[in-house]
Amino acid sequence: MTFVRMRLPAALTGLALLSACGGQAAPPSSGPVSSATKPSAAASQAAASSAPASASAKPAASSAAAKPAASASATGSASAAVAAPADWQAQWDKALAAGKQEGKVSVIVPPGDVYRSILDAFQKKYGITVESLATTGQAELVPKLTGERAAGQFNWDVVMHSSVLMYGGLKPLQALDPVRPALLLPEVLDDSKWLHGFNAGWEDKDKSISYAFSSQVLWAAYVNRATTPETQLSKLEQLKDPQWKGRVALQDPRVPSAGTLMMAAWLQAKGEDSLRSFLQALQPVVTQDRRQLVEWVVRSQYPVGMGIAPEGLSLLSSQGVDMKDVKPLLDPDPAASAISNGTGSIGIMAKGPHPNAAKVFANWLLSQEGQQIYAKATGYNSRRTDVPAVDKDGAVDPGKTYVDFNSEEMNPVFLKGASIAKEVLK
Repeated sequence: MTFVRMRLPAALTGLALLSACGGQAAPPSSGPVSSATKPSAAASQAAASSAPASASAKPAASSAAAKPAASASATGSASAAVAAPADWQAQWDKALAAGKQEGKVSVIVPPGDVYRSILDAFQKKYGITVESLATTGQAELVPKLTGERAAGQFNWDVVMHSSVLMYGGLKPLQALDPVRPALLLPEVLDDSKWLHGFNAGWEDKDKSISYAFSSQVLWAAYVNRATTPETQLSKLEQLKDPQWKGRVALQDPRVPSAGTLMMAAWLQAKGEDSLRSFLQALQPVVTQDRRQLVEWVVRSQYPVGMGIAPEGLSLLSSQGVDMKDVKPLLDPDPAASAISNGTGSIGIMAKGPHPNAAKVFANWLLSQEGQQIYAKATGYNSRRTDVPAVDKDGAVDPGKTYVDFNSEEMNPVFLKGASIAKEVLK
C-alpha cells in the first residue's frame, strides 16, 4: 500500500462584497407548484425545471399533504408535518433587515473552490458579506473552536459541512443551536418539497442540530472505461483479483471521507474479515486529495478510483477536463454503493456573532434557489423534489431502502470501517 500525502487547499478567504441584489425584503423565490399527482420524488426531481425562479415571487404556503414513509436512509422521523409560523413574513422581513444591518455572516465550509460560488451567490443576492473558514473536518476544526470558545471568542455563525462533523465534533463542544427555530420560509418547511418529507433530513439522534439537504447514492468505484472496458471489470468483487493489486486509488478511509463510507458499506454487507481481506488483496494507493484522486483516474494512472465524491468530479468538469470516460461501476452488490449527504448538511453555531444573517443564510440555502446553486456547484443531488438531479447515476430511488452511514445511529459502523482501514493500510 502506498500512501500519498498532499497539501490540502488553503482556507477560503473572506469574499469581497458584491453589488447587492437583495434590497427588497423578498425571500428566496420558489418555483412553480408541483402537481400533487406526480408519480414519485425521483420522477419529479428528474422533471423539475432548472430555470431560476423570479426573485420577487413569494413562496407558496406549506402543504399539509401526507408524505411517503421514510426509508432506512431517513434518520429523522417523518411522522409529523412541519409548518412555517403564521407570521412568517413579518419574522422574515425583520430577520432580513437585521441581517443586513449586521452586514456579515461567518460560515464554516469544506475546502475547495466549488463552495465559493455558493457563498458568492448568497452575498450577491442579499448584500451580506460572507466570511468563510475552510476545514477538512473534526481534526482541524475542533481544536480551533475549543481554543476560541475557551477564550470567549464566538466567531462563526453557520456550518455547512458533513453531519459527522456536527454531531461528532461540534455537539460535544455544545457549539450548536437547534436548526429548526431559524427556519421561517414556507417553501423550506413544506413537506412536499423534500424527499420523504422535511423531517427525514435530521441526522443527529435528537433531530435538532444537523440537517441534511443533500442525498446521493455514492458508487464505491469509478472506472476509466477508455482503458478498462466492462469486459475487464464489471463487478466490485473482481477487484480482489491479483491483477488489480496496486492499481486502484482510494480516498483515505482512515479519516472521515467518502473512502470511509465505502469501507462502512463493505463492512455492513460482508463483514470484518471480508473487508480486511479485500484491502489486503487490493493494496490501494491512498490519497487525501480529492482532486488528485479524480485526476489519476482521468489519466488512467490508476484506472479505478474508490471513494470519489461528486465535488471532485464537478471541479474538474467545470475546468473543462473531459470526464466522459470516467464512469461509476454500477453493480447491484450492496457493498458497491452507499447513501450519503456528503458535506450537504447545515448547523447553526451557538452564540454566533450574526444571528439574523445566519437565519437569512439558512433559509436561502434550503430554498429551491439555494439548493439549485448548491447542487450545480458540488454535483450532489438535493433532497428537494423540485430541484432536478445533477447526477442521474447518483439519484436516490424513493422506493428503495438504504442504510445511511452518515447518521448518528449508524456512525459506529462508519467508525469501525475507518478503524479496520487503519489496521490494514499502514
